[in-house]
Amino acid sequence: MNPKPLEGITIVEMGTSGAEGIAALLLSDYGAKVLRLEFPDSNKSFRICDRGKIRLLFRPDMPEDRKWLKDSLPKIDGIVTSVPDLQMSQWNLTVDTLCSQNPRLVYTSVTGFGQKGPYAQRHGYDDGVIQAESGFMSVTGPEGGEPVRSGSDFAAFAGGANACIATLMALIDAARTGQGRKIDISMMDSLLYGLENQYSVYLKSGKIPRRIGNHYALSAPVGDYPCRDGRKLMISVATQAQWENFANVLGHPEWLDNPDYRDLNGRLRHYAQLGEEVTAAFMEHDCDELMELLQTKSCIYGKINNFEDVVNHPQAKERQMFMEISVPDGTKMTVPSNPLMINGHKSAGTKISDTKLCQECDMNRIFDTKS
Repeated sequence: MNPKPLEGITIVEMGTSGAEGIAALLLSDYGAKVLRLEFPDSNKSFRICDRGKIRLLFRPDMPEDRKWLKDSLPKIDGIVTSVPDLQMSQWNLTVDTLCSQNPRLVYTSVTGFGQKGPYAQRHGYDDGVIQAESGFMSVTGPEGGEPVRSGSDFAAFAGGANACIATLMALIDAARTGQGRKIDISMMDSLLYGLENQYSVYLKSGKIPRRIGNHYALSAPVGDYPCRDGRKLMISVATQAQWENFANVLGHPEWLDNPDYRDLNGRLRHYAQLGEEVTAAFMEHDCDELMELLQTKSCIYGKINNFEDVVNHPQAKERQMFMEISVPDGTKMTVPSNPLMINGHKSAGTKISDTKLCQECDMNRIFDTKS
């Protein structure tokens, strides 16, 4: 893929959360020149999402570093940051001041709770905290058990993805109109948006969703069920046509005549009873045998894989979902790649650079050469 779609775009990244790092990484992977400004207490470390970026030591309390940033703004297309507006103001780097240096500048803020509202000044970078406040944890966990957080930093990734999308929209608009935008992305808002189905049910019915483990409140049967060899399959039966195919392929057409299971509402009311019957049917087959059987009717299923299984997964390999990068000391390591494939190809930076002091950088080289 040559040239990359974002070549010629320059982005400054500032912050210490994963959200702004993820947003800027996607921009960097597809051609944007990303200058990651690192603060003194973090310049000796690196993050996986720093690959492909130019890492610069930025000391916000030093007038010369603030001047360097302001002087650079006419050559910068966007800033992506998790630093709260109040903190930026305390550094004499208000959003209005920065934007006044370049009317086309796109300024994207991505924080835990956003820049407005009673929680705006709360430190909310911990993913578990955002998952708790958003209601995400309240529907995550075993049936009858305690709330648990997701196994990944889902709030950071959701916030980062939305920050990337908003930045791209604003860059397109700036190219059309010559006017930049100020964008305010909240990690909590991003999780609420992702919980649209659950919140829609609550707002319509007033019924608070509860934890039901691997089952699903809006369709049944859904969940993980054991096979004869002890392995489990995760299945999802959403539509009436899928239900009919599922019952027939398992050799249980009588399920279709059972008044408890005849329609979706019935299957939801009797999901526990139905789950016992599904388990009994699954226990007649080994996992691989059952997958082949379900595939004949285009049923929706998947093995519950561990990380070793996924690294060696044929689909993950075909999609190039793991890549090798180099860290500053020359060490090689394998990391997850980005999920975007354009024209059949992926693009990604493969190196994490050393950190340099802003004042020691050749600005002409940074801004006038390709990534």
